[in-house]
Amino acid sequence: MWTTSALIPPFGVFVPVVSTVIICFVSYYFFKWINGDVTVHIRDATKNHSWTSLRLSSKAWYCSICESLLLNGIGVYCDCCGVCADTDCIKKANKRLQCKVITSKSEAFLHHWVKGNLPLGALCAVCKDDCSMEPGLVDFQCCWCQRTIHTECLNEIEKHCDFGPYRNIIVPPWCVQVARMKSSIHRHLLLRGVQDPGWEDWCPLIVVANRKSGNNDGGIVLSEFRKYLNPVQVLDLAERTPAAALQWSVLVAPKPIKLLVAGGDGTVSWILSSVHKMDLDPQPAVSLLPLGTGNDLSRVLGWGKENPSEIDVGRMIKEIANAKTTFLDRWKVDIAPYRHLGIRMPTKSLYMYNYFSIGVDAQVALDFHRTRESRLYLFSSRVFNKLLYLCFGTQQVVTADCRNIQERVDLYLDGKLVSLPELESIVILNIPSWGAGVNLWSMTGDSSTQSYKDGVMEVVGIYSSFHIAQLQVGLSTPHKIGQAKVVEVHLKATSPLQVDGEPWEQVPAILKVSLVDQAVVLANKRNSC
Repeated sequence: MWTTSALIPPFGVFVPVVSTVIICFVSYYFFKWINGDVTVHIRDATKNHSWTSLRLSSKAWYCSICESLLLNGIGVYCDCCGVCADTDCIKKANKRLQCKVITSKSEAFLHHWVKGNLPLGALCAVCKDDCSMEPGLVDFQCCWCQRTIHTECLNEIEKHCDFGPYRNIIVPPWCVQVARMKSSIHRHLLLRGVQDPGWEDWCPLIVVANRKSGNNDGGIVLSEFRKYLNPVQVLDLAERTPAAALQWSVLVAPKPIKLLVAGGDGTVSWILSSVHKMDLDPQPAVSLLPLGTGNDLSRVLGWGKENPSEIDVGRMIKEIANAKTTFLDRWKVDIAPYRHLGIRMPTKSLYMYNYFSIGVDAQVALDFHRTRESRLYLFSSRVFNKLLYLCFGTQQVVTADCRNIQERVDLYLDGKLVSLPELESIVILNIPSWGAGVNLWSMTGDSSTQSYKDGVMEVVGIYSSFHIAQLQVGLSTPHKIGQAKVVEVHLKATSPLQVDGEPWEQVPAILKVSLVDQAVVLANKRNSC
C-alpha cells in the first residue's frame, strides 16, 4: 500500500531546492544592478499622457476637454503634446485625445494639431495674423513643427508635417524601432533601433538631465524639450544611467549625435567619462545647460553661469546648431594608496576635465557635500547652496583644518620636486575657471595663455580660506607654482580632495595626473573663451 509519507518527499528535500532558486534569483538581479541597465526605456504614449502640474504664469490655461478656465494654475498639462486638463477630466483626456506618437510605420506623417493654449505672441502660419486673440480654447498648434494656425485657416495648410525649423535635430516617429518587454512584470517599450530619415544635415539632439537637480530645474528642462523633440530623445538620469543615454550614439552610428547635458560640473564629468569608457565612435558633441552652483565648464564654453528662470528652448536649439565643435583635454587621476598594516589598498582612477585640488577648497566642498546628503537638508536652491558655501568657508577661516598643506604633500611637476611656501590648498587647473568663475592663472600675471585643449595643466597655490574670498572679488592673486604635462602628488597624511567639484577624504597615497585624450564638446560662439 502507498502511504502519504511515501508520496510526499521529506521536508529536507525542499530546503536545498528553494534556497537554490532564491540564490539564482538574487544573483541575477544583483549582477544586473552591478552592470547597470543600458537599454533605453520608452513611455508608451498610446496609454496615457505625460502629465505635469501647471506652472503659474501670465498665460491663461483652458481644459482641452470641458474648455473651462483653469484658475490659479490648478490642473495638469501634457509636456509632450500640450493637452491640458483639470483634475476631473484627466481620464477623459487620456481616452479621447491622442498624445504625441513616438513610433510609426508610415512616412506619410500628418500634422498633430492640439486645440488652444497657444504660446503668447503666436502668429498664424497661413495669414500671419495673431492667434488666440479671443478668450477660450481657440486655434491650433502642431506639437511637432510648432506651427500655429487659426481655426478658419486650418484647411488651407499642407496636411503633411515637415517637422518645421527643428527638422534636422528631431528623430521622426517612422525612424524609431521599438520592442516590447514581455518578460517583465511591468511592460515597457525598449528602443531597438534608429533609422536614418535621409534628410540633409540630420544630426539628432539628445537631452539628458536629472529631474531632481538644480532645485528640480532638471525636471523643467526635460518637460520643455519634450515639446520640441520626439519624447524618446529626452532622458532622465534619475531613472537611467548615462550609458543608457549614450546608446543613441551606437544606434545612430555612423551618424553623429549632439548631446545636451543639463546639470552641474559633476553631471557633465559623469557623462564625458561614460563616453570615454564606452569608446564611442563617433563621439557625441556635448553642449551644456548649467544647473549647478559653480558651473565652471559651462562658463568657459560659453553656455552661461546659471540657468535662466525662463528657458527659451528655441534660442537654445539655435545656439547648439551654430556652436563650434572643439576639444577638451581629458585627464586621468590614478590613485595608489600606500600599504596600511602591510595590506595593499585598492587603487582607483578618475577622470578630470576642470580642476583637481587638495586642501581648504576641497574641505569646504566636502562639508557642503555631507550637508547636502544629510536628511536635514530640506532646502534646495542655488542661493541657499551659495550661503552654505559661505558658511563653511567662514568656518575654515577660524579652524584652518588644512593649514600647512605643503607639509602633507610632495608635489612633482613633470618629475621635478617643487618647493612650496605655507599654503592651505593646491589647485591643478585644466580650464580658466575655478570656484564659480575665478580665472586663477591669469591673476598670477603669467604671460602664457591658458587653454583647455593644449595638454598642459596649470598649478597654483592658495594661502587660506580668507584668501579664497579675496580671489573671488579680485583683491588678491594666487601663488603661481607652474605648468606641467604630468603632475604627481605624494600625499603623506589624510586630506580632503576634489575632482570637478566631487569631494572626498583621501588616505595617504600617490596621485598621478596625466593626459588620456580629448573629449568632443560644443562651444557657444557668442560667449566662449
